[in-house]
Amino acid sequence: MIIEALTWLTTPAPDWARKGGYLKELIAVQARHRRCRAHWAPHLDNSREAIQNAVQRCLQRRQAVVYGSGILLDIPLTGLAEAFERVTLVDVAHLRSTRRAAQRFKNVRLVETDIAGVSNGILLGVAKGADTLPRPTPPVIDDTPSIDLIVSANLLTQLPLTPCHLLKQHLDLSEDDLNTYARYIMQVHLDHLASFDAMKCLIAETAIQHIDEQGQIVHERDPLNGLVLASPDRTWEWTVAPHGEVSQSYAVRNIVSASTTMPHQRP
Repeated sequence: MIIEALTWLTTPAPDWARKGGYLKELIAVQARHRRCRAHWAPHLDNSREAIQNAVQRCLQRRQAVVYGSGILLDIPLTGLAEAFERVTLVDVAHLRSTRRAAQRFKNVRLVETDIAGVSNGILLGVAKGADTLPRPTPPVIDDTPSIDLIVSANLLTQLPLTPCHLLKQHLDLSEDDLNTYARYIMQVHLDHLASFDAMKCLIAETAIQHIDEQGQIVHERDPLNGLVLASPDRTWEWTVAPHGEVSQSYAVRNIVSASTTMPHQRP
């Protein structure tokens, strides 16, 4: 906890990322990875491989944009930096480890922005009495025509989590209302990806399962809230939290899919 607190205090981050809890969540991912490194390794390998496969299919390699670069666990940064003239890493904040890694390459830049595009609307609107849910506004990336690869890395189902948590603190919304809003945020992100005339690599969870000690599924939910993704190139299992991490009675396992979409095709 001391390490996490010091990281929160010393990490440069936008004000909305601190107030909204986004920075805290990013640091929590880093801490959980330290505890669950072995369980996460196959998922991280599969994610990096999916991105590398998308790189190999790019006919032009001017700029690659990565949404959800996080702490680079699932991003093959060296491969991207060597393959593309420019690499843009986009997330709510970047920890010092990410900044150090990016500084190794002259063609890598960091962009800090709210990828869902609702945080200011919640923090400056709903939190101060507004009763209208903010409309998601995708980020604007400079030099859009030069983008030949755009990656959404284990991000899609995470986008609504913090916004919906914030909304529950200020508005009396039903679970159905929150699920509808979460689906709206995710759909806007998918539409945003589809708007690029570029190779697109989407890595996302399609199911979240609770697994008992006998290996049986005792609970399963759809993190996409009914959204249907394109047929994946491949799928795999990710043990996010082994037994004892979040519960003594079950482990948490995600089913993850990766799909690559050619330019001019919608995911």
